Amino acid sequence: MTHLVSRKQSLTDWQRVQLAQLEYHDWHLGEDVLLPDGQLIGEVIKVIWTADGFRATVIRSAAYPQIIVLFRGSSGVRKGDPTTWTNEWLRVNLPIGNAIINQVPDVPQELWTASKEFNHLLASYPQMTFFLYGHSLGSINAQFALANCHYPERISAAYLYEGPNLYWLLDAKQRQTTTLLRCQIFNYIDPLDVVALGYIDMEHTIGLLRVIDSMMTSPINQHMWGGYQFDKQQNLLLENDFWQNRRAQIDQRLITAVQKLNQNNDEWER
Repeated sequence: MTHLVSRKQSLTDWQRVQLAQLEYHDWHLGEDVLLPDGQLIGEVIKVIWTADGFRATVIRSAAYPQIIVLFRGSSGVRKGDPTTWTNEWLRVNLPIGNAIINQVPDVPQELWTASKEFNHLLASYPQMTFFLYGHSLGSINAQFALANCHYPERISAAYLYEGPNLYWLLDAKQRQTTTLLRCQIFNYIDPLDVVALGYIDMEHTIGLLRVIDSMMTSPINQHMWGGYQFDKQQNLLLENDFWQNRRAQIDQRLITAVQKLNQNNDEWER
């Protein structure tokens, strides 16, 4: 039995994770999107798949003037297909990691495509407010799309999971936009997930950082929400002392070490 999502009754943390996981499903136009507990989210009205690899599913809410955009993550993480590893990890994920470590704003084309497509959606549905979900590469694309959003007042909320911190790649204007949206963006990371790179404090982030009190599992499972824990009310368990956590120290030391190495190389070349 299905039931509609109420405007007054928001989804639980567990339900939001379930919805985000649906970004990896191959959706078709007109399909109903339901959560595992039978909750009807809405109907698929657009499936985006561009030449440079950007993928997203657009859902119209079943009850209210709302659009939900699921930014798709890296299929290669789950399927291990050689093509997706090449197209997604070598083309986007690894360059992003390198850019964050070196703090060089080298942005792959797919991120600009995500921004363009998202702003086109906002312009196409002017009476709608928007909810965004993204995991891994989906979080990367959603972070950058939000940073370049032309209509920030139309963003109701964004729920992002296990993506590296794109804050370091943004220019002043983009950072200003994310500051306007700060309280609408919820950025979840598992400190045991090596993909969630570049979070060294609570301020230099896109949105409100939420650090998971996670359990250790296998590396791929860790990245795919496998370490997430929930209480009986389906609330995520969060850490309170992350900045004493060894992972934050490692990220800071890594960034500092690479910056010093680059500085020494520059001096040597002179």
